[in-house]
Amino acid sequence: MPERYFQHTYPNGLTLLVERMPGVQSAAMSFLLDAGASTDPVDRTGSATVVSDLVLRGAGSRDSRALTAHLDALGLQRSSSVGIHHSRFSSAALAERVLEALPLYADIVRRPHMPPEGFEAARDLSLQSLEGIEDDPRQKLMIKLREWHFPSPYGRNSMGEKDQLEKMTLESAKADWHHRYRAKDAILALAGNIDFQQAKDLVERSFGDWPTGDNLPITETPPPGNYRHEPQQSEQTHIGIAYPSLLETSPEYYTLRLAIEILSGGMSGRLFTEIREKRALVYNVWAGYSTLKGSGSILGYAGTSNDRAQATLDTFIAELYRLQEGVTADELKRAKTGLKASTIMQGESTSARAGAIAHDFFMRGRIRTLEEVKAAIDSVSLDQVNSFLKKTPPGPFTIVIVGPKELTIPT
Repeated sequence: MPERYFQHTYPNGLTLLVERMPGVQSAAMSFLLDAGASTDPVDRTGSATVVSDLVLRGAGSRDSRALTAHLDALGLQRSSSVGIHHSRFSSAALAERVLEALPLYADIVRRPHMPPEGFEAARDLSLQSLEGIEDDPRQKLMIKLREWHFPSPYGRNSMGEKDQLEKMTLESAKADWHHRYRAKDAILALAGNIDFQQAKDLVERSFGDWPTGDNLPITETPPPGNYRHEPQQSEQTHIGIAYPSLLETSPEYYTLRLAIEILSGGMSGRLFTEIREKRALVYNVWAGYSTLKGSGSILGYAGTSNDRAQATLDTFIAELYRLQEGVTADELKRAKTGLKASTIMQGESTSARAGAIAHDFFMRGRIRTLEEVKAAIDSVSLDQVNSFLKKTPPGPFTIVIVGPKELTIPT
């Protein structure tokens, strides 16, 4: 690895990753814990989201107000979120401040107070978020699409279910934190003007004696089906389409990514030009690659008026199949330019790079350099793309509709 990238795994299972960016003054942290929605207890879905909020309400020697004030005083731009695989804590600031905050994050994940009033507030926020889904049909659609496409528990809504959230207790939240917040498989990624040895020593002092913890077994069950209509009285219909695709670690991954860029790469993408510009069927349409550990999928969305919904679904599916007929050299050139531009822009953001190297290590067990990514994009030929598209037809489809009427599935 070049002298820009470093990694170290401690005996307890925590891995430190560093991308040194000496040309900037800032740094960012992306801290992944193996405590995502897929590892929620089967009778307490949403627990990871509640716990990720609760641990921030006082930790170590500081109560909730003092902890928040100290993090603010460091100038940290910070967030926390829960995905399918991980609970994530992120921050960005001047490089020395990000390092200074590491012992605080050790308190947050290892020594949270988890006060009773904090639990009630954290659970209420999750319940409010669930209620808000009914007012956002697009969000509702994507939640249902994942639920019906991916095997459980990988299609779960990280916000959980209302009846299970209401049954949660402070004691169950504490037990869940104790079981899932552990060093095993945790990833702490730093990007920016960071000295690796300094970071390594500081992480050792803050997290070196963090218990490894136990493995978290997951039992998969098949998704409920491949078609779902969610009735909702509205002037609009929301359409979701998903189908399985390559793993992110496949040698043909960038061949696929470029094909999807041609399909849905902004205003020059086929979906936009054919479905919106030429036919005026939709106000929004896109498709993109979605990855989980061990699976890859294409997810698509279209928002339209009720009277155009069937034509929109038919045309969307037709465009997916039309890709098999091949793409042009000009389309591939534009796709490469767009994909490399987004890669270069992310390379200039410490937050994006911290997230990217953490993701790379989780998916591949190693860090990829920006040069490796750009070379992989450049190496894809027109013949490779067209050969790939010809041999890999889209489908089988999972289709979810949110709107007043059911639609006919194209054959």
